[in-house]
Amino acid sequence: MPVEVLEHTAEVGLRASADSLGSLLQELAAGLFGLITDPQTVQERESWQVEVQADDLTALAVEWLNELLFLHARDGMLARRCAVHEAGEGRVRATVWGERFDPGRHPRGIEVKSATYHQARVEPSSGGWTAVVYLDV
Repeated sequence: MPVEVLEHTAEVGLRASADSLGSLLQELAAGLFGLITDPQTVQERESWQVEVQADDLTALAVEWLNELLFLHARDGMLARRCAVHEAGEGRVRATVWGERFDPGRHPRGIEVKSATYHQARVEPSSGGWTAVVYLDV
């Protein structure tokens, strides 16, 4: 019996623009957690230190989102706010404030599995930076 290829939509994209690379990563984080739950229901009860290294800016954005997804999977972390302390070629260091998922208070949105390199890009734009990252859902 031959293999049948089934087409389906399995990705959602985030496009963000900001005046700095750090702000761009903060916007991507906000977009990610805005898909996972209603950010208005998340309080700043805990903080997480996040550090990611990568070979280029696009990989840095993808790995940044994947590290946030790892913390979400491991700790149930939902981000309300983040501050990027260092962002540049090869490294991002940030603090994320939020709380652990509580099904009684946090509505479930989209289950995001990972950020992908498929068509991902981070590039300078007029007045700052632009990023596009697709998420596997």
